[in-house]
Amino acid sequence: MHLGIPVRRLSGSDAAALLGAPSGRRIWIHPAAARLNVMEASPAPRLKVHRRSVWLDRLEYTILSPRPTEEARFATNYFHETWRVITSKEGAALLARLCWAMAFQRRERTIVLIDSPLMVPTPFDADPSSPVVIVNNDLGAFSRAVIKDLRAQLPLSKASDGTVVLQTRGLDQALENPNEFRDRNRETQLDNHHQQRRWIDGSHGLVVIAAPPPVLRSWGVELSDLGTWSDEGRSWEYLDYPDKVGEVQVLDDFDSMLATAQAARTRAFPDAANRRLTEDERSEILADLQQEIEPTAP
Repeated sequence: MHLGIPVRRLSGSDAAALLGAPSGRRIWIHPAAARLNVMEASPAPRLKVHRRSVWLDRLEYTILSPRPTEEARFATNYFHETWRVITSKEGAALLARLCWAMAFQRRERTIVLIDSPLMVPTPFDADPSSPVVIVNNDLGAFSRAVIKDLRAQLPLSKASDGTVVLQTRGLDQALENPNEFRDRNRETQLDNHHQQRRWIDGSHGLVVIAAPPPVLRSWGVELSDLGTWSDEGRSWEYLDYPDKVGEVQVLDDFDSMLATAQAARTRAFPDAANRRLTEDERSEILADLQQEIEPTAP
């Protein structure tokens, strides 16, 4: 149907990302190399996902989820009034293809869900992350009642109803000539406010990123660029600039930062793995991590 990480000391760039330091110099990669890197990091154009039918708020929804064998990992947090999806370059490539594929779904009430084991604690303080949902606004309402029902059923215990193959070859073609793609995609949004709307929210235990097809396609192209440049150890894309309610951030050393944060949290609060830290506890974790990057006195 088609449809054991080593713990290491944080570098200065890691600390800048951790502490929210002001942006510094961007390290740009040659455009030709960037396009090659995007293609190499991307999942195959035929992306296999699991399909489940779930009843939410008395309606049947189709939930598509990346298979557990995917190597990409994701985290989420709320920082400076922005809901952030944090990942690696490989994770951004997968997220880009999922957004692109959702732009072409036609089955009513179909959504994408990213949950465990792909969701991991945040790489800053090892706080638990919220699952991520990608919604095509044209496929029906995704109300707060639906969000509440879905969150109550997670993690999904129902076995997969089968495998769906999402075709994303069009994204590869768009990446070959992104300027031409943007011109064509913009034409579909002219004089149609609905085709420009986007909604990012995480207040009900899920980080929901919802948009109509033209915006989902744009996200697919824009997120594919993440990881081809680096500013203080990270690259990012706002999903709703200039509002900045939603952001996808790629960390150059996602896995190492996560392992370091988990080790610091275990040292400080060994019984707090499954709850969110208080602000005082979080400050203690950040102070611990900051000490790791301070030079030791001779």
